[in-house]
Amino acid sequence: MPKPFVSLLALAFSAGAAFSASAATTTPAETVTSFHAVLIDNMKAGATLKCGGRAEKVGAAVDADFDLPFLAQRVLRRQWKDLSEEQRAQFIATFRELVLATYASQFAKFGGEKFETRETKDLADGTRLVNAKLTPGSGAPVNFDYVLREVPESGKGWRIINVVADGVSDLAIRASQYDKIYKASGFDGLIKQIKQQTEANKAGC
Repeated sequence: MPKPFVSLLALAFSAGAAFSASAATTTPAETVTSFHAVLIDNMKAGATLKCGGRAEKVGAAVDADFDLPFLAQRVLRRQWKDLSEEQRAQFIATFRELVLATYASQFAKFGGEKFETRETKDLADGTRLVNAKLTPGSGAPVNFDYVLREVPESGKGWRIINVVADGVSDLAIRASQYDKIYKASGFDGLIKQIKQQTEANKAGC
């Protein structure tokens, strides 16, 4: 059974199939449901794919269903404006690797888990919230709230910009953590810390 996922902070589909499914998505609920299907398939094939294979497969879904550049900007908040374009690209790439390693390690083995996509709500800022529930093979269920924004220019509809698990916002947690690290160690120190966390996740994968 996967641990409750509280990080940004997503397979048995091919990369092309995952992108194709997202391109056809027209509603926030469909984006969330499609992403969950990828996670379940990844767990079912977890032993065969191993850690690297799971990360590769989930990467296609994350790229299709998450707005990582937007997420990265919100995570770094006021520091974002001080970064060069090269640093911004480096942060997005480094952050993406952490997200993939986290999903690969936490959604690695199938034990009868089931995702249920529930209601969708309109939020005041134009984003939408999709409520979902993960029922594990054993143990207490986990409630998820996905916040999505519409990205018309991508041609892929609604994309995830935050994951709230049992009331805990991944975006808020990471923004606070990264702000402290950035202030103490600068941009290079932050990148180093994220890479270390990525390697720790891979080691436990």
